Amino acid sequence: MKFRYLILSFAVAWMASVAQAAPGSRVAGSGLGGNSPYATDAYPGFDGLDDLPKPERREKAWFSWWLSVERETPAEQLAYAEELAAADNIKKACKMCDALVREWPASPEAPKAQLMWAMLLSKSLGEYDDAFEQLDYLLDFYPRACAYAELVEYQYKLVNLMVKEKGDRWFTGLFTSSRVMRQHYEMIVRRAPGAKYVPEAMLKIAELREYDQQYEEAVLVYAALINKFPGTDEARLATYLQAKDRMWLVRRLAYNLARCKDTAGYLKLALKTQPDHPNADEMKTWLDELTEYMAEDAFKRAKFYDSRQRTPHAAVAAYERFLEEYPNSSHAEAVSRRLDEIRSQGKAPAANSEKKGE
Repeated sequence: MKFRYLILSFAVAWMASVAQAAPGSRVAGSGLGGNSPYATDAYPGFDGLDDLPKPERREKAWFSWWLSVERETPAEQLAYAEELAAADNIKKACKMCDALVREWPASPEAPKAQLMWAMLLSKSLGEYDDAFEQLDYLLDFYPRACAYAELVEYQYKLVNLMVKEKGDRWFTGLFTSSRVMRQHYEMIVRRAPGAKYVPEAMLKIAELREYDQQYEEAVLVYAALINKFPGTDEARLATYLQAKDRMWLVRRLAYNLARCKDTAGYLKLALKTQPDHPNADEMKTWLDELTEYMAEDAFKRAKFYDSRQRTPHAAVAAYERFLEEYPNSSHAEAVSRRLDEIRSQGKAPAANSEKKGE
């Protein structure tokens, strides 16, 4: 009877410790939760939170000697892992840290062991991907037991190292995890949206979107960067890069008229607010290209009204609108002559501008 009672008491105590260690479910990348001064998910052009990989709580290894602790208490286990690391037995030290977190998830030593594991992976073994994952686990399950902002910044450095390490394979077509790297950056931005490195990280997110030819999403990321960090060097660069992606989309979609107008409006605003932009001349050539296309389209539509099936009033209105919108068009002189012809025949009223002056 006493034996059963002891077993039951142990089981209840263990379940309580696990519950204490996991106060509530969190979504990877959302930081400390809705009330966090860091966390947010309001980022157009990012993957949704549901699409991000989520760390799963590691369970105690009941039937595996491989992941079992080798000391009696969490403090002794952590000290043992430190001894192993000092003796350059890095892999076993990592294993002992993992075992500690599994065995005593609610202990004060658990987040310390988790951090030690991540640092051993990155600094001693150079396994940046795995180190990033273990830091994710620490930030997700022990956010208040670690230097949150500093570790998110360290994650950012790790991703930069991963991208640099895999860059050669990437651009020769052998690197296929651009989406994984982008999601890492997105997670970091969400965890610490006010950090100094976030504008640079957002540029990298947009670049990775472009690498996958997801230009619509890249435009959204650039726009978010400009809105959130106006006046920065990164926002200035994003102004040009967004224009470049918009032009790619315009040309790819056979100069869709609505998109042409939207992109032309963006370019006009960019040139008006940043006339001294280092890429202003190139953006002006893009605006001229769009204006010429839209003027040609408007000219064809105006000529449609100048026919026997249409009234002179409709033709005059269409031509006047054309001259108002595209006064510098190569068709402007011909349109002006045609307007004079229609009016001289007495088939249409004087120009709107003259009527307004009466």
